[in-house]
Amino acid sequence: LTVITNAHANSIVLEGRRARGVSYSRGGQQLEVHARREVIVCAGAVNSPKLLQLSGIGPGALLQQFGIEVRHELAGVGENLGDHFSPRIVVRVKNSGTINNLVSGLPLLGELTKWLLRKPSVLGLSAAIVHAFGKSDARLLQPDITAIFTPASYRAGKLGSLDDYPGMTAGAWQMRPQSVGHVRIQSAQAADAPLIQPNYLAEEGDRQVLLAAIRMARRILATPALAQYYESEQLPGVNVQSDDELLDFARQYGSSCYHLAGTCKMAPASDPGAVVDAELRVYGIEGLRVADASIMPAVTSGNTYAPTLMIGAKAADLILGRRLAPAEHVPAHHPAHLPADLATANARIDLDLDGLGLDVTQPAQRSKPAAELVG
Repeated sequence: LTVITNAHANSIVLEGRRARGVSYSRGGQQLEVHARREVIVCAGAVNSPKLLQLSGIGPGALLQQFGIEVRHELAGVGENLGDHFSPRIVVRVKNSGTINNLVSGLPLLGELTKWLLRKPSVLGLSAAIVHAFGKSDARLLQPDITAIFTPASYRAGKLGSLDDYPGMTAGAWQMRPQSVGHVRIQSAQAADAPLIQPNYLAEEGDRQVLLAAIRMARRILATPALAQYYESEQLPGVNVQSDDELLDFARQYGSSCYHLAGTCKMAPASDPGAVVDAELRVYGIEGLRVADASIMPAVTSGNTYAPTLMIGAKAADLILGRRLAPAEHVPAHHPAHLPADLATANARIDLDLDGLGLDVTQPAQRSKPAAELVG
């Protein structure tokens, strides 16, 4: 394996309708690398469609707008962008310090020391400590809202900079948004950033689910268990109550969950938005595959990290010609075939926690089969 660093991919080298390599820049030089078999694009939901478009593969009118020769018109390249959009409720904390108090001065030095000694430290924490799932409507069969909690708060509700007072945050988002956007080049220059238009909240259904999600996040922060720490709501503020006010808050302070997907959509050839087939091959171009989150037909209901790893693993099998074993050789994963501890531990129970309508996974009693506990 040869890894070339400090290089910028400019375009895919095409001979007719076949991918032969990649053109790239490095150290002020324009270079090419050639593939004996295939070119696999793994640049993500923003840069994979950008690279295809720069190579002349994409919506014809867009390419012609920037003087790029249309090598293969494929309308779906860069379209169908999906993402999770999250506003965050921020509360000032009393009677306790939070992570905000540990990220500057001597406390930060102490956390750094613990981290270097491989002891628990705030430097090893993710942006969200707790995840929960809920329903915007009790009649739904499955959750459609994700809520998160962390004992920290960010300036203006945005990730990256913590407040200078103790705070806690609850964020929420719709798991399966219907609004989709696009990624489109803004010039023929590979160094120029593309236009990213996510179209958050374009669909009325998305707006209604997000309103339910924001109100759920508020209820979480107002639970009796947190009452002794709850001083005041900083964002959006207790005066923000109506649907219009909450949507204005979401539009002003909400941000991406960085779950971008869908811009090189996998779909049957009959779908006008299809970019790749079931084996990740770009329609109309030989020797070219895409293997990243851009091939998802829609953004996953949860984080895109693990599904993207799966796409990579599946792509490796496809490239190497490995196939699934026949069904009769695949072990059944029914509770009856699992050890008792696993069968009960994996039972899912829907609980109504303090009226929040959360869907929680927890161990079940051993005396009942897992199948009896679902629901």
